[in-house]
Amino acid sequence: MKRLIIIVTFILLVSIGLYFLFQQDSPAKKQPTKTKEATPTSTSVQKYVEQNYTAKNGLIINYKNASEPHYLAESIGLYMEYLVEVNDSANFQKQVDLLQKNFVTNDHFIKWEATKSTTTNAIVDDFRIAESLNDASEKFKHPAYKKLANTLLTNTQKYSSKKELPVDFYDFVHQETANTLHLSYLNIPAMKKANYPEKAYQPIQTVQATPFFTEVFQNGQFQYADPQEVNMIDQMLIAIAYYEKNGFVEPNFDKFLQAELTSNGKIYARYNRKTKKSTSENESTAVYAFLTQYFNKTNQPKNGKITKGLLQKMDTSNPETTHFFDYINKEITLKK
Repeated sequence: MKRLIIIVTFILLVSIGLYFLFQQDSPAKKQPTKTKEATPTSTSVQKYVEQNYTAKNGLIINYKNASEPHYLAESIGLYMEYLVEVNDSANFQKQVDLLQKNFVTNDHFIKWEATKSTTTNAIVDDFRIAESLNDASEKFKHPAYKKLANTLLTNTQKYSSKKELPVDFYDFVHQETANTLHLSYLNIPAMKKANYPEKAYQPIQTVQATPFFTEVFQNGQFQYADPQEVNMIDQMLIAIAYYEKNGFVEPNFDKFLQAELTSNGKIYARYNRKTKKSTSENESTAVYAFLTQYFNKTNQPKNGKITKGLLQKMDTSNPETTHFFDYINKEITLKK
């Protein structure tokens, strides 16, 4: 009997030891390795955003003290882009947490606005956020970001497409796909990382400018967003995507930009499509930001220096009247 008790006790002790050994080695029980925080190269913008563009819920608002604030995927995506640029891994992780809590649905769609009633994504936001996640994954040595980017863009490619062509959005509640593609929504680096088929690039490869681009592609045809007036933010984003895919500038549009800079020393926010003249004296911070990025990408440093100077002169000091889109695009461009 004594011998039996000893044998049972021995078996019990061995079983307990093996259990704890298995628990330590089990991947499911391992705690994730915490990525070492990087040292930001700059913190002034982060402090400014926190003080002026961050609501109590932690989300970025469009304007300070807005009576009806909007929390946009556009804003969080742009801020993520800036945080990667300045090597701020800690604040980037905070934005990822906010993104997953407020914008990403259980089915892995990104709502274009953080409201309960929002039922659609916007591919421009999906692309921007995925690109920032991929860049952060490489820069901060954090593979989980790349995994999240792949999960999100898999949904975008599957549902925000028709016959392999990207479209503006997908209504994930009503399960309806848009018919239109705004060319300014395309993000060539993000699409390439997601392995979009070659057919997906056909609209940006074949669009022409006279000197302005047609902005919308629908049912195999190019259409104007507005037959009378041209928004230069859209034009610049299309021009950048055109260059990134084709490897050369659209000659008519590029010629127009250079002529405007030479004759007027500036580029206005809006133009009449037919007369090619500005429809107002308004200039745009975002336009100058995208112009600077465009000239730098296309190896036109002289023009890039001119538009960078114009960008620096744009007043973005009042967050109650400066949209976050303008503020952060200026800061992104000045850091590139």
